[in-house]
Amino acid sequence: MRIDKGEISGTRFMFTIAFFLQASALLTSFLAGVVKQDSWIVVLFGAVICMPLVWLYRTLMVTFPDKNYMQILEFTYGPVFGKVIGIAYIWFFLTVTSLNLTDLGNFTKIVVMTQTPHTVLTVMCMLVTAWAVRYGIDVVTRYARPFTFVEFFIVAFSILLAVNQIKLENFLPMFDLPAMKYIQGTHIITTIPFGELVTFLMITPNVKLTRREATKYWYIGVGIGIFTLLVVLMRDIAMLGNTLQLFTLPGLVTLRLVRWGEAFSRMEILFAIAVVMLLFFKITFLTYITVIAIAQAMNVREYRHLVLVTGALIITFGLTLYANPVEHTTSAREVEPIIWSLFEMIIPLLTYIVAKLRKLPKVSGKPGEVSGKQEV
Repeated sequence: MRIDKGEISGTRFMFTIAFFLQASALLTSFLAGVVKQDSWIVVLFGAVICMPLVWLYRTLMVTFPDKNYMQILEFTYGPVFGKVIGIAYIWFFLTVTSLNLTDLGNFTKIVVMTQTPHTVLTVMCMLVTAWAVRYGIDVVTRYARPFTFVEFFIVAFSILLAVNQIKLENFLPMFDLPAMKYIQGTHIITTIPFGELVTFLMITPNVKLTRREATKYWYIGVGIGIFTLLVVLMRDIAMLGNTLQLFTLPGLVTLRLVRWGEAFSRMEILFAIAVVMLLFFKITFLTYITVIAIAQAMNVREYRHLVLVTGALIITFGLTLYANPVEHTTSAREVEPIIWSLFEMIIPLLTYIVAKLRKLPKVSGKPGEVSGKQEV
């Protein structure tokens, strides 16, 4: 059963992946508290580990081209056990969405609208998000490409503005921390955000790709996202050095330090624009995924009736997770990567292995066709 009949092109799929990863530029504080000025090295380590993970997601996508991830689980493990795992994934999607919505609310209250209650900000965001989700995957992903280029421009312009304050010695010393710190940091960046790409398996039926196209768009999209995240992190390290770990929003502090006369002061507005744009897009996509997953679990054909209820659930759930951003950061370093590994690595890998052992899916029709999609 295909819930949303909308379709998107491979190019839009690629830019959606890229922008989804770019939205994690706000999360550099998770790494900075662990590996300090060596955070950029850990991103490279995580990128290497991410490549086999991306291959796994891409393989599941082309193996089951007409099924979203909830359907893949039921098809592979059976209707009962597969449904149980699917419900666990709904909790995962709901949690990730709530955390990102909370992050956006906290950021907006701290930086932009300091007198507005946090709950009001999250409700306003969710109402706009719900409007987009009701119109389906086409509207949810429509602005991925222009937003990606806007983010490129903001990052590049911010580096030009900060070039007179960049100090290469801030990258030193390198590899001066215990090995366990680098392992922990690599685990964090691999699960948050790279492993969150498992959510893209929920839109498999909405993307028509051949095997070659799937490989190209997956890896190019991931490459763009990783490159942006790396550049942002290196900019912040070059400006802040070891003090990077002291700030919850290093990018905001970096742009506050920019001084090019009166005309180019208070450039943190660029960071605010980028963060709101990035997080709103990511929240909208994750809300759509959560709604589709809930509709799939309930065997509901019309998902639009669930959008507002799911939005209310996301807001309420987000209010119960962490009391403040410091607790969230601590959990992101010590707890979430362990739990997320189950949903992002272990279960997808087991699903792939079980599907191979059971020789799923059953191939029918012309050579090179699987479940009605060609060359996959």
